[in-house]
Amino acid sequence: MRPLRCSLLALLALAFISAQAAYPDKPVKLLVPYVAGSPADNVARTLADGLAKRLQQPVVVDNRPGANALIGTQALARAAADGYTIGIGNLDTHALNPLLYKSPGYDPEHDFAPVVLVSRPTLMLVGSPALQAKTGAELVALAKAQPGKLTYGTWGLGSAAHLWGIQLEQAAKIDLLHVPYQGSPAAANALFGNQIDLMFMSPAQALPSEKAGKLKIIGSTAAKRVAAWSQVPTLAEQGFAGYEGATWFGIFAPAGTPADVVDRLNRELNAVLQAPETIEKFATMAMTPEGGVRQDLAQTVAASRRKWAQTIADKKIQLEN
Repeated sequence: MRPLRCSLLALLALAFISAQAAYPDKPVKLLVPYVAGSPADNVARTLADGLAKRLQQPVVVDNRPGANALIGTQALARAAADGYTIGIGNLDTHALNPLLYKSPGYDPEHDFAPVVLVSRPTLMLVGSPALQAKTGAELVALAKAQPGKLTYGTWGLGSAAHLWGIQLEQAAKIDLLHVPYQGSPAAANALFGNQIDLMFMSPAQALPSEKAGKLKIIGSTAAKRVAAWSQVPTLAEQGFAGYEGATWFGIFAPAGTPADVVDRLNRELNAVLQAPETIEKFATMAMTPEGGVRQDLAQTVAASRRKWAQTIADKKIQLEN
C-alpha cells in the first residue's frame, strides 16, 4: 500500500504544480476606479495591452468610477485573491482617501498586495481662456484683488488636486474657491467653457489645448523645469515658493494573492514598462515609466500618507461616504 500511497501523493503534487504553473489560464481583469478617458484609464489601457501580450491572455479594463474612487478601490480589495483581478491605484486611492474618510471600506496597508510602481507624473496649472492672468505673478495679483472669487476645479473633494490647490493658497497667501467635479474630463470641459478659472491638468492634454486656444498654461507643478516642456516655468519660480505637486500610479492585487503570482505580474509589468512602445505611449501622456521591485510601491504609498496626513489634519478635511 505504501508504494501506491506515495504514487498518489506524487501525482497530487504534480497536479498542484501544474495548476500553479498554468497561471494565467483565463482573462485577467484590470480595475480602474475612474471614468474612461481619465489619466488613470489611459495608463491602465496602455499597460493592459502590453500585459496581455506577455501573459498570452486578454487583460480586460473594467472602469468602476464613483465616490471619489472608493467604489473601484473597494471592489479590488474584495476581489478574489487569485491573480485574475488587479487594479490601478494612485495617491488619491491609497494615500489620501484612507486619511479623508472615517470608513473608506478598505485598508491600504492590509487589503492590497503592491505589484509595481508605474509612474510619478507632475501636472500643470492651467487657466480658462477668459482668465485675466497668464503668469503665476499675474495670478497671485488677481487672486489678492479678488479674494475667494477665483475658482479651481478638481476631480473630487480631498483629491490630490484639491490638496495642491490648498498648497497654492498657502504658498502665495491667497484665497481660492474649490469646485469639485466627477472626474478630470468634466473639470476640463468646465474650464474650456469658462465655468471655472483654474485646474490642474496633465501636460499631455494641456500643451495641445493651449495651442488650440482652449486654455492658458500658468506653470508646472514639478520642483524644477521638465526637459520635455522646458518652456513652461514651474509654479515655484513664479510666486509660489517651494511649491511641488506630484502624484503616482501603481498596480495592486488583492491581499492574499499568491506571492509567486504577484512576482510574476511584477516581472511582466516591468517588461511592459521597459518596452519601447510603452515608453513612446507614456511620452504622449507626458509621463516616464518607473518599474522596480514591489517594495518600491509600498514605500511610495507609506511616504505619501506621511506627507499629507498633517495637511489634512490641519485643514480638518473630513469626507462622508
